[in-house]
Amino acid sequence: MLPNEVKSDDFAFAKAAIGMALISIDGKLLNMNASLHNLLGCDQYELFSPSQPSLTIQAKVVEQIPFKDCIQTMDSNQQLFDQEYFLPSGYRLTLGISISLIRDSNSSPLYYFAQFENKTVMRQMEERLELAETILREKEDSFQQVLEGLPLSVIITKHGIIKYANPASLRLIHAASMDELVGLPTNQIVDTSNHTVLAERRTNYYSNKTIGSVCYLIHCLNGQQKYVDGFSLPISYKGESAVVGIFKDISEQKLEEERIMQSEKLSTAGQLAAGIAHEIRNPLTAIVGFLKLLRSSEQKNDHYFSIIESELKRIEFIVNELLVLSKPQAAHTSKPLDCLPLLEQVITLMNGQAVLRNIEIVPLFSEQSIWINGEANQLKQVFINLLKNAMEAMNNGGSIYIHVQASEYEARISVQDEGCGMTDEQIKELGRPFLTTKDTGTGLGFIITHNIVHNHGGAITIKSLPHQGTTFTVVLPLIVEPKHANM
Repeated sequence: MLPNEVKSDDFAFAKAAIGMALISIDGKLLNMNASLHNLLGCDQYELFSPSQPSLTIQAKVVEQIPFKDCIQTMDSNQQLFDQEYFLPSGYRLTLGISISLIRDSNSSPLYYFAQFENKTVMRQMEERLELAETILREKEDSFQQVLEGLPLSVIITKHGIIKYANPASLRLIHAASMDELVGLPTNQIVDTSNHTVLAERRTNYYSNKTIGSVCYLIHCLNGQQKYVDGFSLPISYKGESAVVGIFKDISEQKLEEERIMQSEKLSTAGQLAAGIAHEIRNPLTAIVGFLKLLRSSEQKNDHYFSIIESELKRIEFIVNELLVLSKPQAAHTSKPLDCLPLLEQVITLMNGQAVLRNIEIVPLFSEQSIWINGEANQLKQVFINLLKNAMEAMNNGGSIYIHVQASEYEARISVQDEGCGMTDEQIKELGRPFLTTKDTGTGLGFIITHNIVHNHGGAITIKSLPHQGTTFTVVLPLIVEPKHANM
């Protein structure tokens, strides 16, 4: 029988883009999702049958996990490693495996949660690139032939200018020929929301630091937007220093993440319902009272009408905010926005739920305006999630402080609660799917929050002490106030 935590999230487990499996403490396969079935080349309808082929496949899945070396010692709750796996056809897969030990509230082990990522193609590319780098000084023509045959997109740049793109890159960006790409700056291909990351990677290159992996939102030549994931390495190209980037299209994976995010957004909207009802009841009570006064009064009172109109607008704003939160969102498109009014809107939306919990939300804004590039509704989701988590950590009421500060290059927005706090171990566990301390939680809220902040070129940090509260700080890059803001 599967654990309740996973039963409640069957959709996210079944539809995840990467392979997932549940394994009992004694090493028995409990369940695996469709992505893992496809990855291992087995029939999901026959996997749990008592046939010998099925038992063989189950044994091979469990064999990938070196329990004795990394898990059964229980010194760590998670291990990451690469493992080779051979399909029945003899084809070799390179699997990136993450193993988490799931515990109950008493820290007793329940089962293992394993995630399997197919790194075969990326590993093959790394091997081929290493080989190509070895022979590059003598035979650059041979190196280019290797790049031409790679199934992943390869782009070579010098000082941020594209110098070479293989056929896979032309297909990815929808270019008719390499002439359309050569000479273009990478800033023109990469979305403005990722320009800060792009600049940091160039700085690392010029400082002889590791460039590493990255995820970009790019603009294709046909106007389409795509998400790509890859890594970059310094090389020598035509006798000069350059950078080669290897990328794959992960747009479908991002769409699945958006679907999971939408599910979490609807869940949040449902949890806000009681607070919204409370927030709407107050202006309705005022409206009813003033209507009674008007009915009993012989003279027209414009002041009463003004108050009624104001309260109706307040109800309209609250309802509209709830609808915006719950409706599907388009792909992330950044535009200049002042984050202070955005925070005020979120506070208005959450005040009803805060009052029901005997909690006061205290905004501490010293700035007049703070301009960033972003998508307003996604950023609202970030701060709604942080405020909701802060409230759920404060069973005895109290105050939540929202600090906003701006430096020369970045904005820092902190949500500080007076709740139960977290240990260092609990902080490390944040962001692991299906791991949550809440009775009805999914463990996906922080993952969604982190992904939104990351896609905005920012970062999120956590400081917490048990019984003293927690502070989540979101750091976002600043922009100059747009001219049209004063019009």
